[in-house]
Amino acid sequence: MMISPDYYIEQLKDRPYSELIEERDQLILSIREFEEAEKAGDRSGDAWMIMPSPGTRYQMNLEYLSRLCAYMREKYREEEDAE
Repeated sequence: MMISPDYYIEQLKDRPYSELIEERDQLILSIREFEEAEKAGDRSGDAWMIMPSPGTRYQMNLEYLSRLCAYMREKYREEEDAE
């Protein structure tokens, strides 16, 4: 089961900006890996036997990335204003 995008962001609230960058990069890596496999038509492996499916995880990762980028924008502004 995957967590909601709101809860995902809530878990990141206390992290420094540098860790948010790392989290964003991990999401992008996961998204790219899925897209490469999807383009190649590769639906082999155990990942396709697990729920939620890789396609569902891909869609959720896109949603997480969207929310994370919006949160990073806010956090960056806050930190910039505090300087």
